[in-house]
Amino acid sequence: MNSRVHCREEVSGKDYHLKLVYPQDAGAEGTVSVLAPMGSALLGLQVGQHIDLPAPGGKTLKLTLLAVEYQPEAAGEYE
Repeated sequence: MNSRVHCREEVSGKDYHLKLVYPQDAGAEGTVSVLAPMGSALLGLQVGQHIDLPAPGGKTLKLTLLAVEYQPEAAGEYE
């Protein structure tokens, strides 16, 4: 929880810096609940891998994980 990731939407080239949070902490810009489709898909993804998410209009959103910018457990911080 509270990991920060950097990913890119492949079609538009737009970069996103997201923080994975508990559902009650989601809603602010740049936060994604780990129970949301995007959040659960990002869990366990390795740098360089991508996910395909359904988007409005029957389109698919392709996100590539560019970096894990911060992971509390890797930093020795446990909640």
